[in-house]
Amino acid sequence: MKIHSLDYPIYIGTDVFDNLSSFIKEQNYSKLFALVDENTLTNCVPIIHEATDILVGCDIIEIPSGEQNKNIETCSTIWEELTKYGADRHSALLNIGGGVICDIGGFAAATFKRGMDFINIPTTLLAQVDASIGGKLGIDLQVIKNQIGLFSNPSGIFISTNFLKSLNNRQVLSGFAEIIKHGLISDEDYWDDIQDTDILKSKNLEPLISESIKIKKQIILADPYEKKGVKKSSEFRAHYWPCH
Repeated sequence: MKIHSLDYPIYIGTDVFDNLSSFIKEQNYSKLFALVDENTLTNCVPIIHEATDILVGCDIIEIPSGEQNKNIETCSTIWEELTKYGADRHSALLNIGGGVICDIGGFAAATFKRGMDFINIPTTLLAQVDASIGGKLGIDLQVIKNQIGLFSNPSGIFISTNFLKSLNNRQVLSGFAEIIKHGLISDEDYWDDIQDTDILKSKNLEPLISESIKIKKQIILADPYEKKGVKKSSEFRAHYWPCH
């Protein structure tokens, strides 16, 4: 299923890897790179390999997982690897991972040679409903989160719930908390659906993910550069979830 968001497409569903393969072929990139951490390299890259051959011949850049590694030193490593393997402005970086990978990968790509394409393949529930959407990119400075960053949209986002099978309960619940927030601030019917879902037992999370993406899209369209404080505004809640 294809969901339009801003000026880039978001795909979600059982055929998402076919969509990804077709999308990459259409773009005719000079080279393809994939950014992973040790967890996604072990648990998620094999899922992609099983579904499509897009990673065959793709240069893999591995960085250590964790927020503590979302810094300029790790970003320098990504730039150095891109340079080493001959990336140019017509190349693309596939960010395969959670929020940290999507953040630092997008930032590294958007600043490398003044900007190369990047594609988000979020592998955690939180990244699928929030962190990979919206074009906010950043790295941490010392102990300050996302102190250095910019706004730059991915070329596309491709979401598969197959990745969620590798998550522990805590990681799933972390993403579900964001889904609950979306339901509370903007959509009464969606809130009812959320309450009827056992997130740890549900085998079909695509409807919830899809609806959360649509809500996040509304927030982004209302305030794309977070200058109006829409996320904190009671006017936004009143507009998107009027009292009955």
